[in-house]
This record gives sequence, C-alpha cells and structure tokens, in this order.
Amino acid sequence: MMRLSIGSNDTATEEAVKRVKFILRNLSDGEITISAYDTAWVALIDAGDKTPAFPSAVKWIASNQLSDGSWGDAHLFSYHDRLINTLACVVALTTWTLL
Repeated sequence: MMRLSIGSNDTATEEAVKRVKFILRNLSDGEITISAYDTAWVALIDAGDKTPAFPSAVKWIASNQLSDGSWGDAHLFSYHDRLINTLACVVALTTWTLL
C-alpha cells in the first residue's frame, strides 16, 4: 500500500481539506423530515376496498398541517422540505377525497 505524506504547507491540500469540510458540513442540505413525507406514503396504501389501510396515517396528516397550510418541520424551514412534504400530504388527502 502506498502512503502519501502531506505537508502542512501544501496550499492545494489545504484547499482540498477546506472543500471536503465544507461538503461534509452541508450534507444535510436537501434532506427532508421523515414524518410527514413517509406518513403520506403510508396513508396512500389501499385496504383493498377503496379505503385507507392505515386510517391513522390519514388522521395524522389532517391533524399535523402547519399554520401556513404546509406540512414539514415546524422548527426548521426549508423550501425543499416543505414542498416535498406538502405535495405528498396533498396527494394522500386527495386520494381519499379529504381535500
């Protein structure tokens, strides 16, 4: 196995380290909260008789809409998070003609 020796004065290495640190710090960007999105997908499951297999998931969606009309993380605002969660919840509610 080849070992690389990196000197502390190597500016290219320092820039690469800074870039990697930046990327690692921002990995959570674009993530969405699990609850509303996943609950919406569960709420879409048909019991076989054109009713939801998990009515509690539909009830959770109906009772967890945020004051601005969206779904998502109430404590951390992210357009991506809110949009994806809201679209999933609207699809679930309209599937069962609740919206």
